[in-house]
Amino acid sequence: MSNTQTRLPHQTDCIFLTDGGSETWLMYKRGFELLNFSAFHLLNDKPATAALREYYAAFARVAVKLGTPFIFDSLTYRASRDWGALLGYSTEGLAEINHKCIELYRTCAAEAGLARENIVLSGCIGPKGDAYKLYKGLSAESAESYHREQVDTFKAAGADIITALTLSTTAEAIGIARAAAEAGMPSVIAFTIEKDRKLRSGETLKEAIQTVDAATCNAPAYYMINCAHPVDFGPSLTGEPWADRIRGLRANASSLDHGTLCKLGHLDEGNPDELARQYVGIRSAHPKMNVFGGCCGTDHVHVETIGRALLAAS
Repeated sequence: MSNTQTRLPHQTDCIFLTDGGSETWLMYKRGFELLNFSAFHLLNDKPATAALREYYAAFARVAVKLGTPFIFDSLTYRASRDWGALLGYSTEGLAEINHKCIELYRTCAAEAGLARENIVLSGCIGPKGDAYKLYKGLSAESAESYHREQVDTFKAAGADIITALTLSTTAEAIGIARAAAEAGMPSVIAFTIEKDRKLRSGETLKEAIQTVDAATCNAPAYYMINCAHPVDFGPSLTGEPWADRIRGLRANASSLDHGTLCKLGHLDEGNPDELARQYVGIRSAHPKMNVFGGCCGTDHVHVETIGRALLAAS
C-alpha cells in the first residue's frame, strides 16, 4: 500500500533530501563489485545487504537530524528487464527484487526513526542502455513499452513516485513519463548534461524539458538534474519559466567529465563545503527547487553538509 500521508516535493515548498552516489560508495568505500553497475543485485548477499542498510540508514538519520523529509531512491536504477537479464533474472525474479528494494527502504526508515509523513518511496528507473552512450534506436513508444514493466512493479510495491535518473534523450523521458501517467503514478525526469551544457543527444535543458512537456501534456511532476556538476549545469539555468520545472539537484562531487570519471579508478569526493555553497547559490536563484541529494562520489556527509547549508540560508 502506498504511503497516502506523504506529501511529495511538487506539493509543498519544504526541502526534501535524498541519497547520494550509492554505486560509488559501495564500490570504493565498501569494496563491493557491481556487476554491470547494478546495486540491486547485492540484496542476494547478506553482508552486501547489511552495507545497503548502512548506506540508506545514514541518510535517513541525517533527515531525522535536520527535520526534513527523505526520498529513498537509486537502488533499482538498473533493475529493469535488459539489465536484469544480464544477471540471470527472469521476469518474476526481477519483479521480486524490485519489491525487496522498496521493502529495504521501509526497513531503513523504521530503523532511523523517520516519521511516516517524512518518508517518500521512489521507484528509481535508469536508462535502457548505457547512460553515457547515445542510444539512438530507442523511440518514445519503445521506451514506454520497455519501462512500463518496472513502473507497474513499483506501483504494486507501494512506491509513492517514479524517478528516472541520468536520462540523456527526450525520447526515453517521454516514454517513461507516459508509462507512469498510464499507471497513475507521478513521475520525475532527471536529465544529465555534458560539458557543453547539453544532453548527449545535443538538446539544451530548455529544449529537452519543453519537448517532453509538449509530448506528454506536462506529465512529469517535475524535473531534476543529476550526474553532472554545478559548474556545468549552473550556467544553463536561466530565469525563464521552463527552469521553474526543475525542482531537484543530484550533483556529482567532482567536476570531471563523465568519461574521465569512469576511467579514474578511485573515488573523487570533491569538497562537500564548496558543493554546498554551490547548491545554496543555485537555490537562491531558483527558490522553487526543493529536492537535494548527490550522485557520483557523494555520500551522507555531502548531503548533510548541503542540507545544513540550505536550511541555514532559507
